[in-house]
Amino acid sequence: MPNSHIQHNDEINLIELITLLWDKKIRIILTALITTLFAAVYAFTAKEQWTSNARVVEPTYAELGGYLQLRNEYSRILGIKDDKEKKETEIVKEIFARFSQLAQSADEKEAFFINSDVYKIESEGKDEQEQRKILAKLVNEAIVFTQPDPKKEPNAVDNRISFYAETPALAQDTLKAFIAFINEKAYKQDLNDFLVLFDKEIKDLKHEQQEITQNLIVENIVQLNNLNKAYDIAAHAGIKEYNKSFNYNETAAATIAAANAALADSKISLADSKLNEGLYLFMLGEKYLKAQIDVVKSDKLIYPPRYYQIADQLKQLEPLFAKAQSVEGQSCSYLASPDYPVVKDKPKKLIILIIGLLLGLILSSFVILLSRAFKKEKA
Repeated sequence: MPNSHIQHNDEINLIELITLLWDKKIRIILTALITTLFAAVYAFTAKEQWTSNARVVEPTYAELGGYLQLRNEYSRILGIKDDKEKKETEIVKEIFARFSQLAQSADEKEAFFINSDVYKIESEGKDEQEQRKILAKLVNEAIVFTQPDPKKEPNAVDNRISFYAETPALAQDTLKAFIAFINEKAYKQDLNDFLVLFDKEIKDLKHEQQEITQNLIVENIVQLNNLNKAYDIAAHAGIKEYNKSFNYNETAAATIAAANAALADSKISLADSKLNEGLYLFMLGEKYLKAQIDVVKSDKLIYPPRYYQIADQLKQLEPLFAKAQSVEGQSCSYLASPDYPVVKDKPKKLIILIIGLLLGLILSSFVILLSRAFKKEKA
């Protein structure tokens, strides 16, 4: 019997509750309409968000064809022995890694957005503080770069980039422009790094060539000094021509001593002269020495093979360096180009309206029940 009594009381309370809410239905409906109206105002006036997505991978050999040929030609001219295929693979990976690095750089993103259409649109009419907030949001939130997790996606080779804006077209166009900006920047950086090494190599070769010439000039000066000294000694000794039966006597000995003193006074190391054959050079005679002096004075330097090798390398490298200034290339390739979003991220109008309606129903019912409870307590 007690249980039946409790059940009967519960049924009465539930009926009273439903009756109360029914009696207040106009109030509940009006409240629900008001909250739904507020929700509708928000849903139709809030900024929309549309996200465009893209997937990028390493550039193809075709997209880097001219640059790879340039690097290969450079190595061939300098005689650098590398595995061509391995070297090309390393270059491709290096350039794409540079692209990925720059795409995540806050400085590079800021450099792009500061001149972008989306920033100009959103910052128009705003004060400096608001403009900074807008730029920070674009850099830190709107553009997202994602590298696949090798544990979750072991076979993934692409990186994902997304960007959201107020309109689908603006989102797509901005993402395209951003990828193009980073693509060009990464490639140019890699090219410029190579050009610095290229230019250094040309300067080093020219310096080496100049050193060879300078050394030959110095050797010729030393050689000419030695020959002139020997010629003077031969003239004083009266040796006109080389004579195998030259009689080595006391006079010759004195002459040799004089030659020793003369060469010592010149302060030139005998080892520095490749044609000096000792202190007996004067014994060749005036005629032979005069012929050698005339040849040396003709300024016709005899260069070693290395000099001509450098000249040939420079002849090929200098036009290649000029060509390298304008060689085109890419630092990434599209696996999926920036798409045109067809479903917006927010606001979800239907969901917002439903939430507004439910909020009005629940809120008005709660207020009515709470008001009734207070009245009962007072009674």
